[in-house]
Amino acid sequence: MSLPSWATDPKSLLLTEDQYESLPDHVRRSIEVIDNHVVFLHSGSPEHSRVARRLADIIERARPIDPCVEVSTDVDMHFRRRRRDPEGTWFSFRRPDVTVHRCLERGSRLTSRDALAVVEIVSPGSEHTDTVQKVAEYAREQIPVYLVVTLDEKLYVKVIREYRLDWSGMSYQLVAAHEDELELDVPFPVAVLFSELDRR
Repeated sequence: MSLPSWATDPKSLLLTEDQYESLPDHVRRSIEVIDNHVVFLHSGSPEHSRVARRLADIIERARPIDPCVEVSTDVDMHFRRRRRDPEGTWFSFRRPDVTVHRCLERGSRLTSRDALAVVEIVSPGSEHTDTVQKVAEYAREQIPVYLVVTLDEKLYVKVIREYRLDWSGMSYQLVAAHEDELELDVPFPVAVLFSELDRR
């Protein structure tokens, strides 16, 4: 059996920003990049997609007219803090399920500097990335609010954990574990019953 190229050449999983931009769309949609390292994504379930879409719709309806705020789903969010080493500057981006951000000029790229809140939907068995890695990454990027929506074994919304940035330590503090209803006051007031996210 021949080994995949990455088993003998770890650099085969490195990707520069220019290389990423030149990839076909279907390949770009299947990965994220952290410090130039490719992270492969798995497609979410229909329930995962439905919860993300409905939550985004509810947040969008609640957004203020001024200041201008937009809500995006499944869009690349490029990190503003870039690691530098002798070989150059490395780039990173994640693709949150939902991003609440300041309005962008048409055609502009979304960066973590624009983000006011991000939401990740977590299916059973995939908690580590969203509850450990992204907690650290999004805090380092100074995103004020991070919501982790956890689905139970039957793919219903079980709990929504609300993390807020502690600016003094550049880390997140868990401020609430919402059950049955999400009530937010930051970045603006939003209230949603879990049943609204789960209904068929």
